[in-house]
Amino acid sequence: MAINLRNVEPLSSKSLLMEQAMRRRAQNKDEPEHMMDMVSPDYEWLKEDKTVLNNLVSQMDGSVGQLSKQMKRLEELSDQSRQKLEKEQALLFNQIRTLNNLLKNQVDVFGSLERQLSDIEYKQNNVLPQIGIGLVAGLMSAITILATAPWLTVLIEKMRVVV
Repeated sequence: MAINLRNVEPLSSKSLLMEQAMRRRAQNKDEPEHMMDMVSPDYEWLKEDKTVLNNLVSQMDGSVGQLSKQMKRLEELSDQSRQKLEKEQALLFNQIRTLNNLLKNQVDVFGSLERQLSDIEYKQNNVLPQIGIGLVAGLMSAITILATAPWLTVLIEKMRVVV
């Protein structure tokens, strides 16, 4: 059977073209019956389209799988980064708390020295005891600075890393 494709629109899909041709064939009953059975329809294009479509679907599945793996990896990396940041913040807060305690202790020592100085001023107006108290206060300040210096350097380094 010969299919007349002259009256079929050429910009349609293959399946639509085939459907239109079959309709026209049904309308044209003018052809003898022995001509209809002579040519078998060719559906190879349909098999090829199905194969191409299956290949496309498998490629899309592979792409979606790769995208899913990448998203999972990104989530893992973000979780690790968040955990590291939380640990760094906890360490920084501990260091700040330690520094605050050291400074509070230093203020307490200075307050105590001030009270002692005022008590000594009332008791004696001698210059030597005042010099001694000044030396003791200076030594205490130096010891405090030496004790806090490693913490301050660590704090400054951490602040540089964060910034």
